[in-house]
Amino acid sequence: MKRLWSLCGLLFVVFFTPYLLANSITVGPHFKSLHSLNVEYTLDPITKQQALTNHNVSWQTNHGKTLNLGMNLSPLWLKLPIENTSLHDLPLILSIDNPLLDEVSVFHLQGDHVKFSTRIGDALPLENRQIKNESLLVSLTLPKASHSVVYLRVKNNGGLRVPLSLWEPSEYLKHKSKFNLLYGLLVGFILSLAITNLVLYGFSRRSYFAYTGFLLMLLWLSLAYLYGFGYRYLQPSGASFQQLTIPSLFFICCALFVPLQRYIFGAEKTRLSRVQNWFAWSVVATTFVLWLLPVYVAISLCLLSLPILLFAFTAIAIKQFNRDYKQPCIAFIIGLLAFCSAIIYSAFAVFNPFNLYINEQSLIFIFFLICSLSLSYAVIKLFIMQRDAEVAAQQTALAQSKAQDILMQERLELQEQARQNLEANIEERTFELQVILRELEEKNRELEQLNMEDALTKTKNRRYFDKKLLMDVRRSRREQTPLAIIMFDIDHFKAINDTYGHLTGDQTIQAAANIIKAHLKRPLDEVARYGGEEFVVLLPNTPLDGAIEIAEQIRNSAENADIIVAGTTLKFTLSAGVYSAIADDINHPSLFTDYADKALYHAKQTGRNRVVSYPLPD
Repeated sequence: MKRLWSLCGLLFVVFFTPYLLANSITVGPHFKSLHSLNVEYTLDPITKQQALTNHNVSWQTNHGKTLNLGMNLSPLWLKLPIENTSLHDLPLILSIDNPLLDEVSVFHLQGDHVKFSTRIGDALPLENRQIKNESLLVSLTLPKASHSVVYLRVKNNGGLRVPLSLWEPSEYLKHKSKFNLLYGLLVGFILSLAITNLVLYGFSRRSYFAYTGFLLMLLWLSLAYLYGFGYRYLQPSGASFQQLTIPSLFFICCALFVPLQRYIFGAEKTRLSRVQNWFAWSVVATTFVLWLLPVYVAISLCLLSLPILLFAFTAIAIKQFNRDYKQPCIAFIIGLLAFCSAIIYSAFAVFNPFNLYINEQSLIFIFFLICSLSLSYAVIKLFIMQRDAEVAAQQTALAQSKAQDILMQERLELQEQARQNLEANIEERTFELQVILRELEEKNRELEQLNMEDALTKTKNRRYFDKKLLMDVRRSRREQTPLAIIMFDIDHFKAINDTYGHLTGDQTIQAAANIIKAHLKRPLDEVARYGGEEFVVLLPNTPLDGAIEIAEQIRNSAENADIIVAGTTLKFTLSAGVYSAIADDINHPSLFTDYADKALYHAKQTGRNRVVSYPLPD
C-alpha cells in the first residue's frame, strides 16, 4: 500500500507540477549535476514572511544564466523550485560559486513548512557553515516524489554575482577533488616562482629579484582570497576581511611594478619617472585609506582607478623602452598588461556594465599565471644579460692585464740586462756597496718596524696583522689549539665625526685602542687597527668562551669610559664579532676574519653595543 501511494505521488509530481511551476528544477535517481539553474529573483524590499509566502512579491525570471546584478547594495531574494521525481529521498548539494559573498540566508521549504535554514558567508565564522569548506555549500535532502522550494537571501557589499549549481554529493566530491588538484598545482607553481625569486635574491643580492618575489607572493595570496582559501585558513573564527584584503593586495602589487620597472628598464631619474614614483607612493597611501572606507567604495576605487594607473605605467614603460634589454622589457610589459587585464576582468565581474554573464574566475587565474611567468622571465633574463656583460668586462680586463704583464716582463728583462752591465762596471767598488747595503738593511729594519705600527693608536697595523694571522693559523693547526679573533667597531663613529669633528674622532679611536690594549695580558695576544674605526684582536690558544668573555670586558669598559675633549664629555660604545676554531686550512687564513666580520655585521644590525659570535644565533 505504501508503494502504491508513493507511485501516486510520483505521478502527481510528474504530470501536474509542471503546470503549476514552469521554472521548476527536476532531479531524479540518475541526477549528477546541473550548472544552469532556472531561478526567480527580486530586489524589492520585502520581509522574510513575504518572500516565503510569495505575498505581494514580484518575481523576475533568470533562465539558466549566471545572475549578476552588478554593484547593488540591496538584499537579493532568489527562489529555486526543485522537484524530486525519484522514489527515494535524494541528498543534494547546492553550491553558491562565489566565496566572497558577505551573507547568504538559505530556507528550504517543504509545502508551507521550513524544513531547514542556515546562514553562511565570509562575514560569518566558518563554524556557522553546515559544510566546513571554502566554498558556500548547502546540503539539501529532498523527500521522495516531492516538490520543494529553496529561498536564498543574499547580501553583499562587493557586487551581487550569484552563480549557482546543484550537485549529487559524490559527483561534487569528484569535481572538487579535480578542482583542488588543478588549483593546487597552478597556485603552487606561482608560489614556487615567488620563492625561487626570493632565493635568487639571497644568492645574487639583486633587488629586482626581491621585488618580483614579493609581488608574486601577493598574487598568490590574492588568488587564495579570491577562491575563499584565505578566509578558511587565515580567518576562520571571525568575520573575514577579504572584501578589503583583495583590493589592498591589488594596490600593493600595482605599486611594486614601479621599482621593478626602474630596474628592468634602467631608466634614469626624469620628470616622467618622478611622476610615476609619486603615483606609486600615492597607491601605497591609498591602501591604508581603503580600510577606513565602506567596502563598496573601496572596491569601486580599486577597480576603477587601477586600470588607469596601469595603462599609464604601460605608456611610461613603452616610452622608456631600453633596446639593450629588449627581451626583459617586452616580458615586463606583457606581465603588466596581464595584471591590468585581470583587474579589468574583475571590474566587469563586479559592476557588470554590459549585462555579461561572467561566472568563472579562471581568467583571473590565467592572467596572474601569465603575469608571474612574464615577470620571472624578465628578471632572470635581465640577470643573465648583466652577468654576461660583467663576464665580458672581466675578460677585457684580463686581456689588458695579460698585455701589461708582457710589457712588464720585457721591462724586467731590460732591467736585468742593465743590472748585469752595472755589476760588471762596479766590481771594484764592491766593498763600499756592501757597507752601504748593510746601512740600508738597518734602515729598512727600522722602517719596517715603523711600518708595522699605526701612527695614531700606537697599535699594530693591518700589514703586521696579516703576517701575524698567518703565523698563528699555522701554529693553531700544528699544535691543534684554538685560535680566537675578535673584531671591534666603534658604534655611530660617523655621527661623532660629523658632530664633534675629526680631531675628536681621532681621540675616540685612540681611547678605544687604549681600552683594548689594557685588557690583553698575555705576550702573544695582539691588537691591530684593521682600518678606520675597526680593530682586530688575535688570541692564540683561546676557546670561544674565553674570547667572548674578553670581548664583553672590553665592551663594558668602552661603555663606561668617558672622553673629555675641550671640556666636553663624550661616550661611545663598541660592537664585537667573535670567532674561535682550530685551523684546518692554512691557505685561507682570511676565513677567521670573514667569520668574525659576519658576526660583527650581525651585532651592528641587531642593535650595536653587543658581542656576537659565529656561528650566528638563529
